[in-house]
Amino acid sequence: MDRWEKGVLLVFGLLALVPPLLGLFDGVLPEGYILRVLSSILMMVSLALAQNILLGYTGYPAFGGVAFFGIGAYTAGILSRDIHLPLLVSVLSGGVLSALVAFFFAPVVMRLKSHYFAIATLALQLALGEMTANLEITGGAEGINLPIYRGFLEGHLFFYLFLGLSLLAFGLNLYVERSVFGYALKAIREDELAAESLGVNTVLFKSVSFTLMAFVTGLCGSVYAFWVTYIDPTSVFDPILSVKIFVALLLGGVGTTTGPVIGAFLLETVSEVVWSQFLEFHGVILGLLIVLIALLLPKGIKRR
Repeated sequence: MDRWEKGVLLVFGLLALVPPLLGLFDGVLPEGYILRVLSSILMMVSLALAQNILLGYTGYPAFGGVAFFGIGAYTAGILSRDIHLPLLVSVLSGGVLSALVAFFFAPVVMRLKSHYFAIATLALQLALGEMTANLEITGGAEGINLPIYRGFLEGHLFFYLFLGLSLLAFGLNLYVERSVFGYALKAIREDELAAESLGVNTVLFKSVSFTLMAFVTGLCGSVYAFWVTYIDPTSVFDPILSVKIFVALLLGGVGTTTGPVIGAFLLETVSEVVWSQFLEFHGVILGLLIVLIALLLPKGIKRR
């Protein structure tokens, strides 16, 4: 484990101390605001690390990966609303169903190459968004209201859940970086035909990579649903979220273990400042940021 990776783990450890430390400054620091911003950052870290497993190591850009964010969110919401399952069970169910959907579609979409694969995943995201907006069980365009959580770690639970998801996604990236499975994914990324000629079952390895990305993304969507207590198709199948995930990856460095973490932290911090000070120009600034990254940091801050 290099110093960058140790540094990320240290940051995660320090973040775990933030909620109890904020209690020491009660009335001085806006605890709710700080935890909301940190939770947003950690959610983006998790999503960027999840996408990195597929794009960074396998070389396949899932522009519609947010489809699994929406699947996880609606799964958790429906199970909580209709069956009254506990929060953590609903969250895990959202991740599992997202992974199952990905594994079901993987043998088809993972046979596509490059931009064809990206377009296919985007089509899946748009189709699911439209379907969700027209089904009665999902509440249609009006969405779903989830119960406000009251229980253990109330007020801090979602911060710790996003922190846990960040650690899970980071651990998966560390595993992929150093394992035989990861070497197979890198071989596919560099030259898929050569990997096949060496006996690598490329469809299977790509399918597992796609499923892992969907699992973590689905868990993020499930936690997000309980965190905001209201979801609708527009919010959880939002193409802008896909754009932000890719910007975080490009900014930090695609195909590295720590790049997505750095990129997500920087992007969400800048985004929060822009939202609070220049709301009307948020989209313009995000677009300019993409252009600047492409021109000045084509390989990201943490180069592969």
